[in-house]
Amino acid sequence: MGKFTFVVVIMMALAEGLHASADLEVAWQDYLSRFPMGVQTKTEYGHRKSLFSETHARIVKHNSNAAAPFQMEHNEFSTMTEDEKKVRLGAMKPERPALVHQSSSRQLPTSIDYRTDACLSAVRNQGGCGSCWTFSATAVVEFGKCKKAGGTARDLSEQQLVDCSRVNGCSGGWEHEAWKYLSANGGQAAESSYAYTAVNGTCRFSTSTMSIGAQVSSSAYVEWVGTVDKMKTVLASGRILSIYMQLPSSFFNYKSGVFYDTTCVANYAHAMNVVGYGALNGVDYWVVRNSWGSGWGAAGYVLVKRGVDLCMIENYSRTTNIV
Repeated sequence: MGKFTFVVVIMMALAEGLHASADLEVAWQDYLSRFPMGVQTKTEYGHRKSLFSETHARIVKHNSNAAAPFQMEHNEFSTMTEDEKKVRLGAMKPERPALVHQSSSRQLPTSIDYRTDACLSAVRNQGGCGSCWTFSATAVVEFGKCKKAGGTARDLSEQQLVDCSRVNGCSGGWEHEAWKYLSANGGQAAESSYAYTAVNGTCRFSTSTMSIGAQVSSSAYVEWVGTVDKMKTVLASGRILSIYMQLPSSFFNYKSGVFYDTTCVANYAHAMNVVGYGALNGVDYWVVRNSWGSGWGAAGYVLVKRGVDLCMIENYSRTTNIV
């Protein structure tokens, strides 16, 4: 390589580095305009910018792959540490009985999507409390009660489950234990009677002073599902499902498409709901409802590849029965 050529290569590399740095700064300033961090010390500001830079590099690399089945984007998780992300989770791996796998003889629809159903309440945000299990459990109860009684969904109290169900509140829990508690203690209060605070509190539930929105069957408070056919059958019967997933890191920044990433992380255990199924460009998916607000993902939802038990989404699926 001649001296002149070497100099040109160096200059091009420097220019490329400066361009990448400028692009990062533009992306960072845009992020701050959408997700203000408030007053920060110089050290904290630098730390958050460093986390953003790492996330930005992953997003750019992923989205530049034309074969990627889903797209990623920046959101509130882009500047969070691993421990801060864990606080927004809260599922515990359940133990379930052995299941007898039987194929359904029922003719099932090719697709179901309850996202716009009057019985599915608006996506909520669990905030900085590991209470995903209460939101997942509550959504199943709300939907089931509405389908049984007619009308529109009524918001029920996740905070009651955080405070009263004797699981671990903001430190995690199981949906079926939430249903067991509800079946034995008079039902679930309306959100208006027992509002969500995103912190552990003293149990204030009272059947005499609070409006009770739904009651769960004491004899069949949990119905383990566990297979694709049975999940589809439950959905076709007018119910939705609670599911358990060990999330890959890429999940936090999901934007659109059918999510598929097999690098499941055991410490990222999360509870959500399956509210439908379908196919996109020949890829089967579940419609999954999250509890990170409507600003996350596809208006609070994510499409997850169906039929491969991705990160245990199918294996631990379950639902409940409403009185």
